Parts: sequence; structure tokens; C-alpha cells
Amino acid sequence: MELEGHRVAIALSRSRRRTVGMSLQDGRVKVVAPAWVPLDEIGNILQHKSRWLSARYRDWQQRQANRLDPEQQWAHGAEILFLGQSCQLALCPELQGVVWHAQAARLVLPLSAQADPDQVRDRVHGWLQMQAKDILKERLDILSARSGRGYARFSLTHARTRWGSCTQDGHIRLNWRLVQFSLPVIDYVVAHELAHLRAMDHSPDFWQEVETILPGYKQAQSQLKGVTLDI
Repeated sequence: MELEGHRVAIALSRSRRRTVGMSLQDGRVKVVAPAWVPLDEIGNILQHKSRWLSARYRDWQQRQANRLDPEQQWAHGAEILFLGQSCQLALCPELQGVVWHAQAARLVLPLSAQADPDQVRDRVHGWLQMQAKDILKERLDILSARSGRGYARFSLTHARTRWGSCTQDGHIRLNWRLVQFSLPVIDYVVAHELAHLRAMDHSPDFWQEVETILPGYKQAQSQLKGVTLDI
């Protein structure tokens, strides 16, 4: 069927259920229908639900566009994200350490071209974490000073399910993977955690606090929607 201008496959299965059920999974429509319901009636039901399915399809497209690809390649010439920009990896065994060429957006690792992908990944992750320690702390200090919301302590986190956290005693943790995003996205997560210093829930007052700290945060917030942390 047509959804948002794209032809989307339909996977139909029959069951003993009494009604027609549907969902959108991995970019296709999955339909489960009773054995006695004819195909033309299923087609009519799909058309009737097309607006609902289109909304689900838009959500799926956004998650696909935003996700940090778990199929990331770890080899010479591959690309990674750093501060929202695509950067190329290069392997050079003659080097003594990692070298970052900012103008060329090129990260050179002291590894041979035949290096194991896990070894390349570990060196890249180590470098990103070193950058995150300084960059995230700097953004936190800037927004904290600008907004007058002081915090007690900062640390990096390796969490797989959260971009950040804030405790009642003012300890803010930020996920090192945020350093792959642009500064506006980083600032949104920082503002989110600073806002928890005033409100530990996600009430309207909390979101008003986020808006006060970072006006216009919603555009950056949308870029994190559906992003996975498995990189």
C-alpha cells in the first residue's frame, strides 16, 4: 500500500482471532486477520486505517534517520560521527598516537590496515570518550553559569538506555555517546538534566524549566527521537 508516498509491503497472516489487527514493524505493515475475512475487506480496513499507519510510518522513518547505526564499519576509510559531522577513519601504523585533523574531518589511528575491527572500534571509542569528557563538561559549565543552575558533580556514563541523569544531590551524568551529536543536541540534554535540579519529574513545570534554560530546545530534542545507543 502507499504510505507517505512510498510503497510499503504488507505481510498477512491468518489466525483464530475475531478481529483484524495490524501494526507497522521494520517498515512494513503486519496484518493478522481471521480466516473468514476476505481480502477485499482487509483492503478496505487498511485504507480506513491509512492515516494511523502513515503516522506510524513517519515515526519509523524518523527513527531510521536518527539512529546511530549498529552496523558501523570499523576499517580504513570508514566514517564516524563527531559533533554531528561525518568524519573519515584512517589507519597509519607509523603513528605513536591518535591524530585528529579537524579541518579535514579525519581521525588517524596508529593501527595497521589489517587491524581487527574490534581493535579499531575500541580505539575510536576511547578517543570519543576522551573528547566527551572535556566537551560535555564545557557545555555543562556554560549552560550552568548562563542559567544560574549550579550542579555538584559531573561524570560520564556508558548507559545503554539513557542520555543522562541527575540525582537530587546535584550529580549530573552524561552519556559519552552524545559527543557524536551537534552542540545544539548536546545542549538540550545538558539543559534537560539541569532542569531536574529544580524538578525531578517531567511535569509541565519541568519542561518550562528546560525552555528557560535553553529556549527553542524542541528542534534539538526531535533529533534524539528513536536514536539507539548500540554503537
